[in-house]
Order: sequence, then C-alpha cells, then structure tokens
Amino acid sequence: MTLNKYLYPVFIATFLAVIDNLVKYFIRNNNIQEFVVVENFLTIDLTYNTGIAFGFLSDYTNTTYLISLLVLGWLIYQINDIEKNSIEFYSFILILGGALGNLSERGWSLLTGDGGKVTDFIELLFIPSFNIADSLITIGIVSLLLMEFKNR
Repeated sequence: MTLNKYLYPVFIATFLAVIDNLVKYFIRNNNIQEFVVVENFLTIDLTYNTGIAFGFLSDYTNTTYLISLLVLGWLIYQINDIEKNSIEFYSFILILGGALGNLSERGWSLLTGDGGKVTDFIELLFIPSFNIADSLITIGIVSLLLMEFKNR
C-alpha cells in the first residue's frame, strides 16, 4: 500500500469534516432555531446530542468517544484492502469524513468542558435531528449495504 492511497481518502474525508464543522459553527453562532426550509418536511433547528446515533449511550460520552476513535483507526486501516475509485472506496471516505466531523467536534467539546456534545440541526420529517456528518455516515453505510446486496 502506498502512502498516496492513504493520503487521498484522508484528505477528502478531512475536507468533508471541515465543511461539516463550519456549517455547525455557523448554525451555533447564529443560534438558528425553527427555520423552516420546506413546510412540514425540512427545518433547521439547533439541538445538541451527547450520544451516538439518535442519542444512544448519551451518558457514556467518554467511552463512546474512545470507541469511535478505535473505529476511525479501523476505517483508515480498511482502506488498504479496498479497490481505489470503487463505490466501496468512496463509501468508506464518506463514513470516514462523517466520523472525523463528529469526532473532532465531540473531542473539542470534551476538552473545553462542554460535555462532549455534538451539534445537530437538520430535522427531516419524523427523523430525529442530525447533522451533515451523520448524513455522510448514513450515505456511506447505505452505499456499502447496497453494494453487498448487489454482489449476492
């Protein structure tokens, strides 16, 4: 495995994480509450989440942060076995970017004594609030699952 095969996905994932954190910063600094984008469909509403998916394990922020760091390392390692420029490769980049986005914000929040919270702001229909990083992770996982079902 060449260093370039690691650098390219990590660079793209880092870029996605920076975009995610910039948008979260904008939402927080402008305290955007109940901004209706599409009536009864899409609203921007600032909330915070100390857990992982849908607030799960919200009382164990330090533990979930450490587990997430291990998963991040595993994701970077897994890129070694994936064919470059495949759908699986880009799915892993999306998951990696989302993980970096949420992990960096959660890490900063833990360091500054803010409880390890992550900014959520997208409310779509009945789905609990989420953010861009969550979307990247979801799209990546769904793409991997679709590829797995297609290959069966």
